[in-house]
Amino acid sequence: MAGERSPIDIWLTEIGSEGHGMNDSWDPGFETGRQIVVAKWGPFQKIYARPADYRPRLHHQLYALPVDELHFNRQVKLYGDYCAIDAMVNVRFQATVKYAQAHADVIHIINQHIKTSCEVLLKDIVDQELHKLADGKWVDEGLSAVEQRIAMQINEKLTIQNIQCRALCELLTSFAETPDTAKLDSRFAKDDIYLKILKKNFETQEQQNQERIRQELALEQQRLERQQRLLDQYNQEQELYRIEQEQAALNHKRRLEEQERQLSERFTIEERMHREQVYHEQYLKRLEQEAAANTQQEIHAKKLELDQQLQQERLAHKQKLKETELAAEIAEFEKNQSAWNAIHERLRIEKIEQETRIKQLENEAKLALLDTTQSEEQQLQERLLKEKMMHEARLKDMELEMQIQEHEKRFTATQQLDNYLHREIELLILEKHRGELQQEVRRTRQDELPAIPPLINQENGESH
Repeated sequence: MAGERSPIDIWLTEIGSEGHGMNDSWDPGFETGRQIVVAKWGPFQKIYARPADYRPRLHHQLYALPVDELHFNRQVKLYGDYCAIDAMVNVRFQATVKYAQAHADVIHIINQHIKTSCEVLLKDIVDQELHKLADGKWVDEGLSAVEQRIAMQINEKLTIQNIQCRALCELLTSFAETPDTAKLDSRFAKDDIYLKILKKNFETQEQQNQERIRQELALEQQRLERQQRLLDQYNQEQELYRIEQEQAALNHKRRLEEQERQLSERFTIEERMHREQVYHEQYLKRLEQEAAANTQQEIHAKKLELDQQLQQERLAHKQKLKETELAAEIAEFEKNQSAWNAIHERLRIEKIEQETRIKQLENEAKLALLDTTQSEEQQLQERLLKEKMMHEARLKDMELEMQIQEHEKRFTATQQLDNYLHREIELLILEKHRGELQQEVRRTRQDELPAIPPLINQENGESH
């Protein structure tokens, strides 16, 4: 039975459930951050609780008194090892200032000292209480009171020693398997306890079986009710489906009758509309024949008017383009003529100035021939030759520049002429499109006729 709780364990837990919470009223008075001050001044030493306005000194030393825990387990076997009771004890404790003052020599390991010195004492308390369970009263009363009594004795024992604490104790029972009562040896002398345990175990199992049977019956009842609800729902759905099918059949029949009536009315209407359409087409043909002549005359007159207007506009546009081109050529010629005159005038003035300078050089050379040697005359001639060559090169550069400007002007004039031709081509394309549109208008007017509603006598079928 070590792996799971037996029915007798459940029963003992239920018996002792009323005793839970007895230890909740115990207030150990723990303090977080409790510290003591050890003041040493030569051979003198003083230990006191750290005050709220504490200021550290060189001869002071602080020690913390934290909350710590102590755990241990104890076990006792009763009735010839038939019943084993395990006690799991957990003690939270905190040393008081008074305890620290009494044990100043171990103040740096005070919690460890408490565990070492008090663990044997606490185990002795637990062992004494566990051995008292041999009388068998706990079978009827449960173990909760024993747990509380152990915890209370531990609390009192440590409190007397100036140690604040809260002890928690939990007792777990386990029973050995004894299916055959004849196998019990002479060590089990408590037959009444054994029988009492067997009786409680049987009662607990009987209660569990009855509860299980009740739950199974409840589940079966729920399953039957669910099946009945599903069956009722299925019957309702089938009834609704049948009603829907009948309604759908009735609606289909009504739709067929309505379609038949509509087809009959549609046939009558189409026959009447066909007869009216024939009368209307005959009437339209007569109107076409009458309007064809008038329309043709109007179209011919409008065509002549449009052709005359188009011819006048074309002539006016060409005249305007020629005037614009002539004005541009005149302005360009005047501009070129003034530029040429300015360039020729500048060349003539430069040529005159150059010739004057050359003549001066020649005169200077002639005068120098009389006064200088043959070598100076040669240098002067070289200088004169150099000046002539520079003058000729400058004249050639000016002529080349004029030729370049002339070519640029001719290119500009050619480009203007191309633009003029492009505009002329665009004008011709527009005129072509205009003529096509006029022809399309004429064809449309010939094809279309004014919609005149027929006036039909419903009684005799004659048109008026």
